[in-house]
Amino acid sequence: MVAGLQVTQAEVNAQAGTIARAVFAALGNVQEFKAWLDTVAVGDLETLGFSTADANTLKSAFSDLADIAGVFQGSATARTLPYDYRTFAKRLIGVGVY
Repeated sequence: MVAGLQVTQAEVNAQAGTIARAVFAALGNVQEFKAWLDTVAVGDLETLGFSTADANTLKSAFSDLADIAGVFQGSATARTLPYDYRTFAKRLIGVGVY
């Protein structure tokens, strides 16, 4: 007998499926939010309380994230030079996370 929980095929399948669904859902959400952001001017975001810099960061972050979604779907090509797609997005998730 091995101590602890035993890994089963069903658990591996469930985890793999859950992760894949989460990726599909997250990238779909990125594209929907980016499409909405494209209709909103920086000035409108400022009216909501964002500074110009924060509004631009938000737009840049979702532009990068939408690029990743496009590569995932096969509708876009990844950048050929090294590029950190997290540059702007990591500013949205809190101090000290990245």
